[in-house]
Amino acid sequence: MMVDETTPDRGTPDRFATAAAYFAIIIGSLVLIGWTLGVEWLKRVAPGLVAMNPMTAVLFMLLGTALLWSEQGRPAPRRRQAKWMAALVVALGGIKLWGTIAGWSSGIDTWLFAGQLSSDATSLPNRMAPNTAFDFVLLGLAILFIDQSLGRGHRPSEYLAAAAALVALIALLGYAYKIGPMSGLPRFIPMALHTALAFLLAALGVLALRSKSGWMALVTGSGPGGTMSRLMLPGLVLLMTVIGWLRVRGEEMALFDSDLGVTLYTVTVIVLGALLTLRAALSLDQSHARQRHVELEREQAFAELKQSEGRIRSIVDTAYDAFVSINATGHVLEWNSAAERMFGWSRQECVGKRLSELIIPHRYRTAHEQGLARRPGPGNSQGKVLNRHIEMSALDREGVEFPVQMTIWPLGDGVARTYNAFIGDITERKEAEKRIQKLHADLLANANQLEQSNAELEAFSYTVSHDLRAPLRHIDGYARMLHEDAADQLQGDTRRYLDEISAAARRMGALIDDLLAFSRLSRKPLQRTEVDMRKLIEGVLGETSEADEATVVIDGLPMVHADPVLLRQVWVNLLSNAIKYSAPRGKDARIEISGVRDGALVRYRIRDNGVGFDMRYVDKLFGVFQRLHSDEDFHGTGVGLAIVRRIVTRHGGRIAAEGEPGVGAVFTLELPVADHADGEMPTREDPG
Repeated sequence: MMVDETTPDRGTPDRFATAAAYFAIIIGSLVLIGWTLGVEWLKRVAPGLVAMNPMTAVLFMLLGTALLWSEQGRPAPRRRQAKWMAALVVALGGIKLWGTIAGWSSGIDTWLFAGQLSSDATSLPNRMAPNTAFDFVLLGLAILFIDQSLGRGHRPSEYLAAAAALVALIALLGYAYKIGPMSGLPRFIPMALHTALAFLLAALGVLALRSKSGWMALVTGSGPGGTMSRLMLPGLVLLMTVIGWLRVRGEEMALFDSDLGVTLYTVTVIVLGALLTLRAALSLDQSHARQRHVELEREQAFAELKQSEGRIRSIVDTAYDAFVSINATGHVLEWNSAAERMFGWSRQECVGKRLSELIIPHRYRTAHEQGLARRPGPGNSQGKVLNRHIEMSALDREGVEFPVQMTIWPLGDGVARTYNAFIGDITERKEAEKRIQKLHADLLANANQLEQSNAELEAFSYTVSHDLRAPLRHIDGYARMLHEDAADQLQGDTRRYLDEISAAARRMGALIDDLLAFSRLSRKPLQRTEVDMRKLIEGVLGETSEADEATVVIDGLPMVHADPVLLRQVWVNLLSNAIKYSAPRGKDARIEISGVRDGALVRYRIRDNGVGFDMRYVDKLFGVFQRLHSDEDFHGTGVGLAIVRRIVTRHGGRIAAEGEPGVGAVFTLELPVADHADGEMPTREDPG
């Protein structure tokens, strides 16, 4: 919580003043209630004792309120009202006191409950006692002059409050020692017991009200004088009071005569006073020892702070980035080794010089000086650069300008304010950014070129599909027509040549279809979904008429996240190859399909016992138009496995093959379980 004038830090003296004020208000209220309701124990402490006069009770309520509203934390209007109340207390008490001295009755102490006052009279009528009126005048004046000073720490309110406390203390001792003249003046009613107690507490409350000045500053201070005062004063008061009471009681009971009483009193005061003094001296000595211990701790803390500053300086000096610190006027305070290397100026050359003359380019110097002249805050230039990363240009000793990145933070305020910065040379980063920008531009140009190439490829595909296939259909059609119309005229090699022409045209058409399918694979977007691999393979087998010629065994196949249309094409090609190359086995042809989950991958295998292949040529197996068998032995275009590899690669997977002539072949297909970008794979090297 912030501390200001409206929320003072209330210590023990302030709380005691508040308690004393409330005690005066409460005791006055209770006495008035007692007079109103006729409750004797509220008017007087005990039967036979003097009752407090009603006007005395009213003045106590005014005095307590004035004391309460005189606290430093009170608003100014309240404190002015407290002055008026104190002045009223002084006026009423002064009128009563002057009337007593002059020998005339003002009658102010009979304004309330006059009838009851007459019946309450014992030996003397119940009127306000002269010492009571005197204490009201003293305490009222003390509150009026509570903030006045006579110089050299003397405050009149303290003298007035001390005098009032002395009058109240004498009255209390009169009651304690049963000595009537101590409680009042002859021919006048004595001060009531609770009146004397309320006066003593109120006087102490006035003293505590301004405890940080005058006598109370000494008493409540942490110095030797304050310690001695707090140790000696309460003990002395209690000691003298108790010893005096014992002497009076002893003489009353005839335990000793007056001469012996004086002797015993003196000896007791000397002994107990000496003990009290020794106790105070011991406490002071212990306090001094504690203070010395605290000083030693402070010296150690200061030494550790110096050592910590040395470590910080060492860290700053060995930092990779340059560290620069300037004061509020822009003069250099610190300049580490990295700054020496970066800017070419030594620390000795820089400390004490203006930073703007060393490393700030000319075009920024005016803004730099203007920024130093303003207080940091929202909307100005300092608010835009402090406590954040900024990039700008700096100068080295040779006047060469280079880019830097810095973070500036302020410390302190006013003339003690400093600005500290870590500065890094970002020349290499800027050059790298330029290279990246150029590379990005090149990539963008390549992408545009690739897009143009794709468009040209699309046009070429259309040309192949339309312009090339039409002549092939004509060749094949005319060959069939010639074969049908002139079949009886064609013999031997002529008929064979015509069949070859027709077959070659059909093969060329198939090659074009496969080539177009292969080309479209790189442009078709993937539509991934959960694929039940067993169900997909069973569907492919159901649509393949040659599947009945071989025994196909399907083991457990895990699900996979893939494009089902493209994946179907994979299995169409793999199963067709397996069936085709196992056909020489006849009824013994066997195809086995299995799958297993391996971490983030699903691995599928299709094994056949067909003609197999030589592993020396495995690299050609997945190339376009690459075949390991002649067309006379096994028909095909050499594009099927290239299509398989393209689809698997686009899914982020891999495919590999193993084979042995006359034994069979095994194709291993690996696909990621989760989605991956086209052509990416979470683990393993590409085997093929």
